[in-house]
Amino acid sequence: MLTSHRISKSYDFKTVLENVTFSLNPGDRAGLIGPNGSGKTTLLRTIAGQLSPVDGRLRLGASVRLDYMAQEGATQPRMERSGDYPT
Repeated sequence: MLTSHRISKSYDFKTVLENVTFSLNPGDRAGLIGPNGSGKTTLLRTIAGQLSPVDGRLRLGASVRLDYMAQEGATQPRMERSGDYPT
């Protein structure tokens, strides 16, 4: 359903994500917790295709549909993405 392989993301000289690797399969549930500034929103925006990772690869299943709600509560339009996308 979703595979992340060694995703890394930096802003200027600050590395926010480094070598993040995981996969989610149909029926899996995941929670994302951590302190402020640990990269939670950056990871979600990268998965949603709003940000490109500096390094690594993301792959979505063919029938995956993403919804993303920003912290501010404004909903984003439903996105349909599949396959590989920006690395």
